[in-house]
Amino acid sequence: MRNILHSAHAGFHSSALARQSSGLARFLGSSLLLLAATIGSTQFFQGAPGPEPALPIPPPPQDRSLLPAPREGVVMVQTVKGRLNVPLGGWGGQRLIQAKTDPEKFRGYVRAVKERGLNCVRPLFHPPNAANANDANWARFDWEAMDRAVAITQEEGVYFLVDYHNWRVNDTLHAHEQEWLQTWGWIASRYKDYQHLIFEGYNEPQLNCPCLAEHYQKWVDLVRAQGARQMCVVSPFWGNFFPIKDPAGNWAQCRHHYFTAKNAATPQKARNEADWQLANTANQNSAASAVQNLGCGFFMTEGGIEGKAETEPDQAARLAGVQRVVDVCEEHGFGWCLWAQGDWSDGFGTYGANLKTHATYPLITGKAR
Repeated sequence: MRNILHSAHAGFHSSALARQSSGLARFLGSSLLLLAATIGSTQFFQGAPGPEPALPIPPPPQDRSLLPAPREGVVMVQTVKGRLNVPLGGWGGQRLIQAKTDPEKFRGYVRAVKERGLNCVRPLFHPPNAANANDANWARFDWEAMDRAVAITQEEGVYFLVDYHNWRVNDTLHAHEQEWLQTWGWIASRYKDYQHLIFEGYNEPQLNCPCLAEHYQKWVDLVRAQGARQMCVVSPFWGNFFPIKDPAGNWAQCRHHYFTAKNAATPQKARNEADWQLANTANQNSAASAVQNLGCGFFMTEGGIEGKAETEPDQAARLAGVQRVVDVCEEHGFGWCLWAQGDWSDGFGTYGANLKTHATYPLITGKAR
């Protein structure tokens, strides 16, 4: 099977924080150790010096004052004969926590996507057991942030893809299944009435064992048991697509497509790669084959250009691949969401600005802008 290499899109965050933490540790040295011993607390030190580890996700609060009433007339995304009933196109990578720490900046990211003519955002959060310690701090989950993000996206009329974002923790879904399901049970129960939400169970599961489908099946069953009918997105990462039994019949498979010098050496090769992975049913592990064989939809919840192109021809070749992905998704009724629109990335303003769309991406009420 051909492979589109995935981007290590968040790695520099943890490295930057690690450098900051290292410098702080060298400066404070033994003074902090003495202070920690003096006050009888070890909370400052969990192994190597660094930020305090993120706490486990607590149950949601009783207070719902930040949540507006669910908007009437919202068109919920559903899979209908392999196609999404709503054209979905967007940009992701916003930090969920920023909806709490800087809500206007977060709203600005949402509006930037909306003003581009798109209709979907994917704010990420790292639960503590789905990321390295530093990652879990800079992109942590927070109920206030989640409430505000639900409110802001509803107010702005865009779809909110809820991104439970694994990052470099290979077996989190397997090793911490109960915590994962517990968190999702809370999310589904609290936000089931907000029909502009889409649930993405787990970003890029690394351990592609045959039991992966069993984990996702438990997740879908749990979400439906809470009364939530929103579209559920599952992913084999680069394993084989698998079947799910969804009592609501509203689920989609996912794979992330990035373009590199390897798979986009020329514009034509890049376009051929996109066709092979998304549209070509001769590839039994393509998106088109998954939709045909499994009766699901398809939503590429992340993708784009891998790394920085060194030359203009290289940039043009990679852009041709991304453009073809968008074209195929529009032709086949697949959803797509590129990476990343956030304060640590300028992708939306660089290659993203060169992409062309042909479909109309309506707001959550179904109305064109």
